[in-house]
Amino acid sequence: MTTWPRRVLPTAVCLLALTGCTAPIAGVTGVTVTAEGEPLGVLLVCHDGIDAAVLYPADPPPADPATEEAEDAKEPEYTDSWTAEEAVTDYTTWPLTGPAGGGGLTPDAPPHALKPGRLYTVYGAAQDNSWSTDAHSFTLADLRKLRPDQVAYTYDDEVRTTTVADFRAHACEE
Repeated sequence: MTTWPRRVLPTAVCLLALTGCTAPIAGVTGVTVTAEGEPLGVLLVCHDGIDAAVLYPADPPPADPATEEAEDAKEPEYTDSWTAEEAVTDYTTWPLTGPAGGGGLTPDAPPHALKPGRLYTVYGAAQDNSWSTDAHSFTLADLRKLRPDQVAYTYDDEVRTTTVADFRAHACEE
């Protein structure tokens, strides 16, 4: 399988967001943590296959009331993306901030560090735009509340937290 150039997936995501088009949902996205507290993305593919994942800051960084930042000192917006050599067709996890891939997903570029006070959104996608997974938004504070055996995900605009086993067994039924 040919991997996408590093800028194609973010560009495709932006174009889809601007046009209002979305791919049909084929699974669920969530987050969990390792025993060391490192954030992991979670994909549960209910049917077909997902061969990419995307993470982006869903809101601007919080303003510092003590100082006024110069316009050129602001953090640029970005999209982190991962691609899979083979489509994920079941359950997988991958590091959201580490350079090493996992679960068959390899970062297209070194992922950015997650920062306090920011809301992030993560989801899975098919490179041909045939499928995606439901997105999940989270903060670092949300991650700190998780144990390694738990997954937080969004269902019908409600954030749910459950065990990995329960997530794997039931999230596709919702």
